[in-house]
Amino acid sequence: MINQATWGIVGLGIMGTSLSRNFANKGTSLSLYNREVKGSEEGVALSHTKQYSELKNALPFNSLPSFVESIKNPRKILLMLPAGSPTDTVIEKLIPLLTQGDVIIEGGNSHFKDTEKRAKQLSAAGIHFLGMGVSGGEEGALKGPALMIGGVKEAYMLVKNDLSAIAAKNSKGVPCCDFVGSGGAGHFVKMVHNGIEYAEMQLLAEVVSLALSDQSNSIKTIQKMLQDWQKTKSESYLLDITASLLGFQESGRPFIDLIKDEASNKGTGAWATAEGAELGSANSLMASALHARFTSSNKKQRSLLSKTFKGKPTSTSLSLSALKVSYDLSRIINHHQGFEMIREAAIKNNWKIKLATIASLWSEGCIIKSRLMDTLVDVLKSNDTLLNAAAFMEFFNNGIASWEISITTAIQKRIPFSCHNAAWNYFLAITQENSNANIIQAQRDFFGAHGFERKDKNHDKKYHGPWADKN
Repeated sequence: MINQATWGIVGLGIMGTSLSRNFANKGTSLSLYNREVKGSEEGVALSHTKQYSELKNALPFNSLPSFVESIKNPRKILLMLPAGSPTDTVIEKLIPLLTQGDVIIEGGNSHFKDTEKRAKQLSAAGIHFLGMGVSGGEEGALKGPALMIGGVKEAYMLVKNDLSAIAAKNSKGVPCCDFVGSGGAGHFVKMVHNGIEYAEMQLLAEVVSLALSDQSNSIKTIQKMLQDWQKTKSESYLLDITASLLGFQESGRPFIDLIKDEASNKGTGAWATAEGAELGSANSLMASALHARFTSSNKKQRSLLSKTFKGKPTSTSLSLSALKVSYDLSRIINHHQGFEMIREAAIKNNWKIKLATIASLWSEGCIIKSRLMDTLVDVLKSNDTLLNAAAFMEFFNNGIASWEISITTAIQKRIPFSCHNAAWNYFLAITQENSNANIIQAQRDFFGAHGFERKDKNHDKKYHGPWADKN
C-alpha cells in the first residue's frame, strides 16, 4: 500500500474517536479499524473519515489484515476496546499479522494483572506491549489527556514523541505523559486514579447533601458556595463541574432533582478497593465511596426502610466554613491514601515510580486535576508521604475543630457522610501512637493461638497470653 500510516487505532467508540481526532490534529497519519456488526456497527471507520474533518486523510478499514498492512514498520497500534475478552480477542487476531518489533498499546481500562499477562504473551512473539492509562474523558482525549504508560521502556521510547504530542500540558508546559514502570504499572496507576476519583466525587456529593439539609440553603446558594470555593485552594475540575451542574433547570426545577439517585460504577473503583486490601494499604475513602454507590443502587430497599425507620434529626445549625475545612482535609487524606497505594505497589512489583511524577501526570488533562495536585508535585519531591509535609501538618492542626463540627453536624442531621467519616477515622488512627490493635492480637491468640509480640520483650519472638493454658 503506497499511502502507509504511522499509527493504527482499533476501536472507534467515544474515547477511540476522540484520540484519533487528537492524533490527526497533531499531524499523525492514521489507519482506523472498527469491527463490523450487521445492523449496528457498519462502516464505522469510513463514516468517521467523512464526519470529522480532522480524519479526512485517515485510512478506514473493516478488514483487520488490510488495516495492519497499511501501517509502517515498526507498527504502532492503539487498542481502545472494552476490557476483558474483547481486547483479548483482537490481540489473538493481531498476533499472526504482526512482525517482531511492532508495538501494541492497550488504552482501555484493563486490570493491570491482565495487562501483565498480555505483555508476557506478546513478548514471546517478539511484539512489544504497553498498557496505557488514559484519563480526561471525551474532552480530555480530544484536547489533551493524561497518559500513564507501563511496560518495556524500549517500546515506550518508540511512541514517546507521538504520545507526548497529544497529551495535556501542565502549567509548566510539561506533557502529562510518562513511563511509570514495567508490566502493568500504567494501568495500576490509572486504577488508583479512578479510586481517588470515586472518593472525590462522593466527598462533593456529601458536601451538597449536608448543605441542602439546612433549609436556609437553596440549590442556587450551594452553587454560589461551590463557585466561591473554586476560587480558593479547594479548586478542582470536579468541584467546577459540580458547581456548574447545579445551575441547570427544567421547567423551573433544578435538573439535578430529576436524576434517579442510583449511582453506577464500571469496575475500576472495585478493583482499586480490592487491590488496597491485597497490598495491605488503607484506602478507606475509595472503599466508602464504592459502598456508597452500592447502597444507592438498592433504591427499592431504601424506599421501604425509609418508611420503617423514622425519627426527627436533631435541630442544629450548619457551619459552611467548617464544612469547607472538612472537605479540604478529607481530600488530602484521600490523595494520601492513593499515593500510599502506589508507593506500596511500586515496592512490591519493583516499579521505579516517582510519586512526584505521578502528581505531575495528574496535574492537567485528567478528571482529578486540581490546585491540590499542583501542590503535590512539589510536596512529593521532598516528602515520602503527604502527611509529613509541614504545610499539611499546620493545616490539619488548625482545622481539626472545624472537621469535628462538620462530622458532628452530619450525625445530628442524619446525613450519610461516609467519605468524610472515613477520612476522619483514618486521621485519628494514623496519628495515634497507641492503637487498639493489642485487643485484636489478644483475641486472635485466645481463639487461634496466633501469638503476638510484646512491648517489653524480644520483638523477633512470638508470645502467647496467660489464657493459653486454660484453653
